[in-house]
Amino acid sequence: MFKKIKATVTIACLAMVSISCFPDGAEYIDELDIVYTNYEDSYNFKSKNTFALPDKVIKVDQENIPGEPGFEPEYVSPAYSAAILASIRSNMRSLGYTEVTSTADPDLIILPAVFQTDQLYFYYDWWYWSWFYPGWGPGWGWYYPGYYPPQVTRIRTGSVIMQMTDPKNQNASDQIPVVWTGVVNGLLEGNVDTISARIGTTINQAFEQSPYLAK
Repeated sequence: MFKKIKATVTIACLAMVSISCFPDGAEYIDELDIVYTNYEDSYNFKSKNTFALPDKVIKVDQENIPGEPGFEPEYVSPAYSAAILASIRSNMRSLGYTEVTSTADPDLIILPAVFQTDQLYFYYDWWYWSWFYPGWGPGWGWYYPGYYPPQVTRIRTGSVIMQMTDPKNQNASDQIPVVWTGVVNGLLEGNVDTISARIGTTINQAFEQSPYLAK
């Protein structure tokens, strides 16, 4: 059983929430999983039809820091990235969206990442996605237009964040809005089979508790 935190709830620390749910200690690893989602409540998701996904999932940690132009980050193991991307893809298609390539002018681009650090910041450097996101150079970035995502600290290694961006709404400051965020905390712990199963379950939950995404 994992903790579900919906978009309307603001939290300061997912790890503290996880601990408070199980004062006597969790019996199984998946009992420590937390699924958090947030979204721009004025955004018209029903008007969007297509989405794009990268073919890799980046790993964000203190050893994998962006630098010069052309920087390409370290990526998550294919066994785990395939499960993450497959779960996102399946949910988006079930919601009525059509997948296209990033160069085919998609309405939405979903950027999944795994955080390998004790400090999780939603505003990680744009260089992480310069290899994939089409059409933007230095100065590009993204922002949260209608909600304030919590700053989450001391989160367990292996947490997954999904950011849904709208590439057609770039503002004058070269900022792209993030219209939906999903965070799965404590995912990459256990053996490969267990992790793969939990990836599907928790990412499915992120979309299930976001009914406004449906077309």
